Amino acid sequence: MALIQNLIFGLELGSFIAIAAIGFTIIYGIVNMINFAYGEYMTIGAYVGFFAMSDLALPLPAAIVVVMVLSGILGWIISRIVFVPNHDAGPIPLLLISIGLGFVLRNGYRILLGGRPRYFDMSPKTYRVESLDFFITTQHLTIIAIALVSFIGIHLLLTRTDVGIAMRATSDNEKLSTISGIYTDKIRRNVWLLSSALAGLSGFMLATTTAATPLTGFHQILLVLSAAILGGAGSAYGAIVGAYIIGLTVTMATAYLPGEFSNLGTMFAFVILIVVLLVRPTGIADVEEA
Repeated sequence: MALIQNLIFGLELGSFIAIAAIGFTIIYGIVNMINFAYGEYMTIGAYVGFFAMSDLALPLPAAIVVVMVLSGILGWIISRIVFVPNHDAGPIPLLLISIGLGFVLRNGYRILLGGRPRYFDMSPKTYRVESLDFFITTQHLTIIAIALVSFIGIHLLLTRTDVGIAMRATSDNEKLSTISGIYTDKIRRNVWLLSSALAGLSGFMLATTTAATPLTGFHQILLVLSAAILGGAGSAYGAIVGAYIIGLTVTMATAYLPGEFSNLGTMFAFVILIVVLLVRPTGIADVEEA
């Protein structure tokens, strides 16, 4: 298969990971926790998107709005019930709580929604370039475009709004931010809303290419975590770079390794992560920011 074709697949995979990795790293930077239940937040978006498009017959733009709003609200509710009361417990107890929460949510999805895959009827158009031996679909273009719009939106939020600037300040030094008059509890609430909305959007986009299942997000959580760490945990911009490195590495390894090794693409992504961290322990980003 042409190199260009695999680059397209890699950019598509990187887009899913990047949207989720931004939300994951924002939580890490401000709440100071690694949320292993984040994959289950992605699964919420996958199912909300499926029901919005299949049962409500909403067009894609409207479904995206519904997904982000409901995913944000549900994620915020979960955080208020599970994580906020344990905020002062420390990062290790919060990590263990998130692992337990993920287990509960995954099995809850199976009980409430069943285990069968829910497929989207997207019917994308395909454009072929025979001279260069590759094709691209409207679905590829849509996913990459949504990711770009998300990146621009996050950049404007973090650099052009009072809430975004307060998020960055809280991430840098919460105590100093509190002294400066920033209501950090409110900032954490906003972060849970934003992070959950991004997780839902990522899960929805991912499910449109595969299916919505109880394991949709769980299968991606290690790639999301790797992208966030590779980019420099706490840096939204680094998470984007890390996500596309991971996405392209997985795709290229899967395409070009011999058949018996073609399923080891994810392993090579982790190899790159280890090598980068040995050379640069803080990740790709120079400065941590929300």
